Amino acid sequence: MCKGAVIAKFSYPITLVTLVLSVLGAYFSSKLTLQSDLAQLLPENFESVQALNRMKEEMGGVSNLRVVVECSDYAALVRFANDFAEAAEADTFVNYVDFTNEVGFYKRNGLLFLTVDELESLRQSIEDKVAAEKQKLNPLFVDDLFGEDDEESTDDFADLEEKYRGREPTTYHTNADSTVLVIKLFPKTSGTSLSYGQNMVRSIRNLVDSMVPGKYSPDLNVYLGGSIKNRIDEYNVIIDDILGTAYYGLGGVLFLIIIYFRKLAGAFLITVSLVASLTWTFGLTYLVIGNLNTITGFLFVILFGLGIDYGIHAFARYVESRRNGLDLIESVNNLVEHTGRALTTTAVTTSAAFFSLTIMDFRGFSDLGFISGVGILFALVGMVVVLPALIVIFDRMNWLTVKARAEKSSTSVPRSFPYSSGVLVLSGLLTVAAAYGATKVVFEYDFTNLRAITEERKQVSRKTDGVFDLSESPAVVLASSKAEISEVVDAVQGVMASDTVTPTIKTVRTVYSLVPEDQKERLVKIGEIRQLVHEEADGVLSGPDEEKLNRFRQYLEVSQPFTWDDFPVKDKRQFVNKRGEIGNFVFIYPSVALRDGKNAIDFRDDVGQIVTGNGKTYHASSSNIILADMLTIMIGEGRWAVGLTFLVVFTIVFLDFRNIKATVLILSPLMLGVLWTVATMYLFDLKWNLFNIVVIPSIIGIGVDNGVHIYHRYTEEGPGSLMHVLRHTGLAILMTTLTTIVGYSGLVAAHHPGLNSIGKLALVGISLTFVTAVVFLPAALRFLEKRTERSASVPA
Repeated sequence: MCKGAVIAKFSYPITLVTLVLSVLGAYFSSKLTLQSDLAQLLPENFESVQALNRMKEEMGGVSNLRVVVECSDYAALVRFANDFAEAAEADTFVNYVDFTNEVGFYKRNGLLFLTVDELESLRQSIEDKVAAEKQKLNPLFVDDLFGEDDEESTDDFADLEEKYRGREPTTYHTNADSTVLVIKLFPKTSGTSLSYGQNMVRSIRNLVDSMVPGKYSPDLNVYLGGSIKNRIDEYNVIIDDILGTAYYGLGGVLFLIIIYFRKLAGAFLITVSLVASLTWTFGLTYLVIGNLNTITGFLFVILFGLGIDYGIHAFARYVESRRNGLDLIESVNNLVEHTGRALTTTAVTTSAAFFSLTIMDFRGFSDLGFISGVGILFALVGMVVVLPALIVIFDRMNWLTVKARAEKSSTSVPRSFPYSSGVLVLSGLLTVAAAYGATKVVFEYDFTNLRAITEERKQVSRKTDGVFDLSESPAVVLASSKAEISEVVDAVQGVMASDTVTPTIKTVRTVYSLVPEDQKERLVKIGEIRQLVHEEADGVLSGPDEEKLNRFRQYLEVSQPFTWDDFPVKDKRQFVNKRGEIGNFVFIYPSVALRDGKNAIDFRDDVGQIVTGNGKTYHASSSNIILADMLTIMIGEGRWAVGLTFLVVFTIVFLDFRNIKATVLILSPLMLGVLWTVATMYLFDLKWNLFNIVVIPSIIGIGVDNGVHIYHRYTEEGPGSLMHVLRHTGLAILMTTLTTIVGYSGLVAAHHPGLNSIGKLALVGISLTFVTAVVFLPAALRFLEKRTERSASVPA
């Protein structure tokens, strides 16, 4: 019994099993969630990820929602801020509000934050300045007698006031001209979920609206920002892009296959078979992985476009067989036996190429590899088992009819592929140029160019620039004791002292830098400075120097050390763990903008792994260190991914044909297409990034199908059949390419820059691998035919 007869005999049981599995798959698929946090793309066994998890467990969440208030009237700005803060404290989602600084504390104790050495330097500078002024008062003093002046001393003295006043915060979190005030709202839950954040943002927007900002001042405007709002914006943009891609992709693909087959029944059967395979795919994804990420979130549409390819080839072969006069069983057998073999080769090759990515640490590769690999195999089952079964049922019910041709020609007139030599020469020239261009493509390191930046986020970023002195994303090290904290600080300060070429660390803070232990020694130095000012400086300095000294006197009034209890509550919160105890935290603040990936990597290299003097190793972590690790591993694994997928494809194609020449012929258009794709990036100034780097392995897995189908049909039809092959299989390949392009093209309109870059690169790659398959491969085959013909014409 042939395979077609087996399918026909068990068509109803096959359909029933398909229905049951599809219902189960749909149920589990509905439980999938989207993880938009890029940090989720690293595996849990990474030191930076483990350190970040320990930090969250010990410290809780550090996310906040920023309310940015802008107004030219400072008094109105402050009135609104005070009223809003009072109302926000009572909000269901808000734990506490931070919008003011205890300036009085810092004025009283400002000098106690300087080390003994810094205080000694201050005392010496004042002493030098007083001595210089006294010398000027000497009637025998001749200014610039030796061609020198006291500019350096004056500069030192001027710098002093700037140094100490710079440590004194403003009353509110305001910008330089006091037209923008920032209010930070911290949530009640430490691990803020997306839904909690969405509810919090909704509640705060309602609160802002209820206060009618315009009544405080006509030009008072309120914006929302911060990590909680940014995460929601990123998620919403990704979801909108995925849904937009789905609507466009599914609709476009269905339209194409209806136009191609001119049969609604055919389009329906292919779609039903494919949707069934997709429910199995994403149901299994939920059971194995549990969620989707930013890179795999759009795979439903992509797999729909890829799976449709198998359906088009399978159904086209069935239709062709029926039109040639074969009966139902023979036509189904033709589909399963002949086209099914080619589909199996391409599906196994493509899925194996994707499965090879699962060994990668970068989950953008590994998750994509698993879902795509499973999806391709399930699509194969759908098209060589489920689709034939449905065809049998529909045919027997007369819901699917294909008329045989009135006249069937038993032979086709052989036609050679024209211009084969010219095509090969032109391809060679383009490949040489492409090899140069491909080496010039660079990587996008600026994270801001890869994020979904809404208009409100842009405004918040621009308006809050300069409001906060230190980065709000420091790297954090968890120590176990005071002694360990001291060792870590010493190690970090050692890095700061030695790294003078590319410094990345601005400062390091601990609870002990917050409340210095040697305050008594510092008070002694402050007393010496106070005595120097009272006994030596009075009546000596004049003009601007006297004014500066008078402003400086307020800092000299401190006479008692302060304690932890004296410190402002809001400023010591970051040093308190979830249990309300003083934590052993070391905060390392960057001196460079970490939105630049190169800076993030340099900062990670400086502080990611800290080895103390006693040889113990500590791991710092933050969201930016996670991103730096991701960049490093992704760039390294990207090259391996391309090489590995190609190696897998080469091996499977060779095992199928058992001929090295055939394997090289099949893969040559794929290699050219990939090379030309990368060169096109150079021509259009496209860059590699965190997202589109997964495209090239995908193109290798997808593009190999074209060569396999053409070569399979060519060996079936024989020499001289190239134009016949292109007219039939080539047309089917055109349709499969168009459906894949439509699946990806929705991403070109995506607002998320990363998804947008995937769409652009995929469109270029899929188009070029199609062109090389239907132009270069036939030209190469025709070239070999000519060689065979010439050899045959030579007399023995």
